[in-house]
Amino acid sequence: MPDTTDMAPASELVVNLGAYRRNLALLATRIAPAEMMAVVKADAYGHGLVPIAQTAVDAGVSWLGALDTTTALELRAAGIGPTTAVFAWHLAPDEDYRAVIDSAIDLGVSTLDQLEGIAHSGASERARVHLKIDTGLHRNGASAEDWPGLVRRALALHSDGTIELYGVWTHIAEASYEEDSAAIRRFTDAITAAETLGARFTLRHLAASAAGFEREDCRFDLVRFGAFGYGVSPGGGVTAAELGLEPVMSLRSTAVMADDATAVIPLGYGDGISSRATGRVNILVDGALRLIAEMGLDRMTVAGDVIRPGAEVILFGSGTSGEWTLQQWADATGTIGEEIVARLRGLPRRYLGGS
Repeated sequence: MPDTTDMAPASELVVNLGAYRRNLALLATRIAPAEMMAVVKADAYGHGLVPIAQTAVDAGVSWLGALDTTTALELRAAGIGPTTAVFAWHLAPDEDYRAVIDSAIDLGVSTLDQLEGIAHSGASERARVHLKIDTGLHRNGASAEDWPGLVRRALALHSDGTIELYGVWTHIAEASYEEDSAAIRRFTDAITAAETLGARFTLRHLAASAAGFEREDCRFDLVRFGAFGYGVSPGGGVTAAELGLEPVMSLRSTAVMADDATAVIPLGYGDGISSRATGRVNILVDGALRLIAEMGLDRMTVAGDVIRPGAEVILFGSGTSGEWTLQQWADATGTIGEEIVARLRGLPRRYLGGS
């Protein structure tokens, strides 16, 4: 049996960290003087949590968005020190706030119960808290009715040294210009109401990728960039290239079996690839686009002219070699690019440093 220990994997995700750095630099310039948060939830949108987070920190990004406290603690354990702020906002009912607070994780708080959990955590450090107001997306956040009570309790805990009332924030839907404008008004109204009660906020943040990129009036002090950092476009016909962004990930494989008319590629829906790609998506095989003809759990087939075993396959990438981009995949399968990359599972990753 031949020695295969040094052979490249049949399928792999190639992550271009140089492209990620260039995207971050473009975004930072775009939103200045606002700061940028690099969102690394969902294993950095499938790109790999720790390499992506470390690249962002090395590029000068001072905020990382973790989503949940497990991810936030993983970042600290990987060596992301307290000079980089790590923000978590999905807080479980049984959250171990003590460990999180003592690891200097900023917390996005939506409810009185969360504040009480923080207050009774027994943490040795002061918790840094960002209060969230719901401005219409209904993705957690206090309602307008509950907002004054949340602010008053936070002010009391700030006064007794339990928390540092540091930020105020929200999510917006990015559904339309008018809806986003209404969300911005609700946000500024909530800030005014909190300040009337005595609150003073160091950081205000509302926008994520699309709104933050397009609208100066929604940037406030910080913009949370997830998909755009990875060169994943917002859909609706707008491509990453039109935004000046580079796709960071490509998915590559090798034809493992072939005959005169059909090739087998060792990837399928078990790897997180949507079965809706069958009959709709073209992939690059030995430099030629081929339609995915069939898909199974761990393989797919393409048909065409003579295809040799071992042929190079690019399923998606930057498009520079003629392969489809994530946006083309998303348009063909009725989804968005970030869902495609976040669903990919168990594949080895190869990182390119770039420059």
